[in-house]
Amino acid sequence: MRNPSPPMSKPTLDAPLSWAQTRELMRRDFARYRPLMGEHVSLPKKIFWLLLPATLGLLAYRTYRYAYLRGWRNLANLMFLINRYVTGMDIPPSTSIGGGCLLGHGEVVLCGRIGENFTMMGHGGVGGGFNDDDVGAGPGLPVLGDNIVMAVRSIVLGAVRIGDGARLGPACTVMRDVPPGAVVAAAPSRVMPVPQAGNSAGGAD
Repeated sequence: MRNPSPPMSKPTLDAPLSWAQTRELMRRDFARYRPLMGEHVSLPKKIFWLLLPATLGLLAYRTYRYAYLRGWRNLANLMFLINRYVTGMDIPPSTSIGGGCLLGHGEVVLCGRIGENFTMMGHGGVGGGFNDDDVGAGPGLPVLGDNIVMAVRSIVLGAVRIGDGARLGPACTVMRDVPPGAVVAAAPSRVMPVPQAGNSAGGAD
């Protein structure tokens, strides 16, 4: 007789965060942007950077993630929707992101579990795939380690693990495990020869 399939594991809910812990995560996130502001960081410059969609959306995520872990699910979901419409950022409250996150642009989708000092340049994302396997982030969702860099339009899909320090190049689509420290590159674009005048297809003889 065939052995029955093992029951599908459920994602483990993280312990509730205190507001002090949430503020520390916010501080670590914003500290990643300080080198980008230049040498003289004035108050208007800080406010400008704080109100950019990427930083504002991440700040909002930390707030409704706090509410979600405290059990205030309806409030967390409402704040998530508002953040989605205002900044274009799609980070559900169930997503876990470690401190020191830097998002280059607000147009991202992040689902699953993401480690410390994560960098996502924008217009890409991390999300579900095509099965219900659970590698620690919930059915079908990926787990990313610490110090990972994802370039513009790079994507991680499915129940995969991305090792610490991995770097994903522009326009990569990753659907398999990536070892720590690996560099993943998509096929490079080619420079096509410029057609000469009078030699275009369908031209007169």
